[in-house]
Amino acid sequence: MGLGLPTAGSGDFITFCKYNAKAGRWYSKPEGGGDEYEVQQMTAVFDMDNIKTGQMKFMAGAAPEYIFDSGVGTCDAQVPEGQTGFKRGFQVLLYAEQSWQGVREFSATANTVNEVMNELYDAWESAPERQQGKLPVVTCTGVSPVESKHGTNYQPTLEIVGWTDRPAALSGDAPAPAPQAAREAPPPAQEQVPPPAPVAQAPAAGGSMF
Repeated sequence: MGLGLPTAGSGDFITFCKYNAKAGRWYSKPEGGGDEYEVQQMTAVFDMDNIKTGQMKFMAGAAPEYIFDSGVGTCDAQVPEGQTGFKRGFQVLLYAEQSWQGVREFSATANTVNEVMNELYDAWESAPERQQGKLPVVTCTGVSPVESKHGTNYQPTLEIVGWTDRPAALSGDAPAPAPQAAREAPPPAQEQVPPPAPVAQAPAAGGSMF
């Protein structure tokens, strides 16, 4: 069933993280701002209980725009007439002390990522640990090249490697993100960087496995 995704303001806000399908790499920024860094070993708790789907628009130099479905898999988000550039995607919060240095918002519309998230959602939904109130600990074990008319994209392999109680940092419902002027567009499409094998941690801020 998956998530129904295609497969071929002011105040506090959540720092973003992103996966660049053209480069096969993960990126984030430190809490409070700073230089973007690459996360070479992506392991995090995924807040699948509060994942959202809908129509999303990401443009360089502009805050992201979201039109969410009424529920996961309903596919009923409607783009206002005359507006363009929206694609179906998802938004989910991740938590890791090491990889992300805290809570990060992960959103994407790339088909290669949507397909993986459909599969991850199904795995989470059918797992007995979900009924126990646990959240999945997910690792990116590698990337695979996918050829299309648009060139080569790299599809991440996401695997559930453990389960954990909900971290205090992910307590409550996922808050709506405020506009983030500092959010940057992914590296240019022409940047065909050979994808790395995940081998090293990003800057660490704790001693847990994630």
